[in-house]
Amino acid sequence: MNTRVNRRTDTCARYDRDATDRTRLPTSNNRRQSFPRRRPSAVKFLAAVFCLTIAASNSIAFAQPTKPAVEIPPEVASYASALDDLQKSGGKQSIEPVFEAGMQAGPSIQAILPELSDSQFQQVQHQMQGFVIARYATTFVRPSVGYFKNLSSKIGTKADRAFFDIYERTEPDTNGAFPAYIHQQTDESGCTRFDGKMLTDLYRGWLTFRTTYPDDYATEAQGEIDSIETELLSGICSCENAQKTAAGLQTFVTAFPDLPITPKIKTRITQIKAGKSSFRFNCHAG
Repeated sequence: MNTRVNRRTDTCARYDRDATDRTRLPTSNNRRQSFPRRRPSAVKFLAAVFCLTIAASNSIAFAQPTKPAVEIPPEVASYASALDDLQKSGGKQSIEPVFEAGMQAGPSIQAILPELSDSQFQQVQHQMQGFVIARYATTFVRPSVGYFKNLSSKIGTKADRAFFDIYERTEPDTNGAFPAYIHQQTDESGCTRFDGKMLTDLYRGWLTFRTTYPDDYATEAQGEIDSIETELLSGICSCENAQKTAAGLQTFVTAFPDLPITPKIKTRITQIKAGKSSFRFNCHAG
């Protein structure tokens, strides 16, 4: 379930991340550019009026057809209905089908967010209870972990509660569209926290969940594992200096000496110590 929407419009480019995006977050600088309007000089004013008059006379010939209003994806109503049924059920049952319905609606919503009218946007927000939807400084659709954790404590199963415990540690509501191991620096990007035990502890938490509940939330759990592995193997924008970055990677190697990815991480450590790595230390993505 790796989905990235990279939308370029006129004078700016930005990266958008929805709730199903488990690829490594961008750490390059994607600057917004703006171009000031030039005020026409007095000498050019009459010429401008003349041109506008000609344009007005030919407006019918060059008129473009009205763009049809965008439609709210049907997945939104499906999620709202599933959530309503779950809340009215009155008994203990798995939250996973409802959560997955919301996750599947994410890409469809994000694709049309900029085109939604204000009333449509409010409607989507109302129907997608339990999801955070943003479309201003940056565009993303992601679960509100607090909402689902509270729901799981009331009517969920043990697997639900275990999932949202580790999910909250990995994708906290307080970190916007970013996982906990990314320190946000701009609307679109940030550096990776390699230092300490965060990546190691989160990886262990997801492995434990997959082992204990192999049939529950399998897609999301594996996606989180893959995302951490990607950061360990190819993340280059480190929040820390070389010494702390190498120490953080060594913590992972010590904890998981027999994983298939461990030899490659050892190579990264060797390169850092030799001063030959591709890392950007004390990196600022903006």
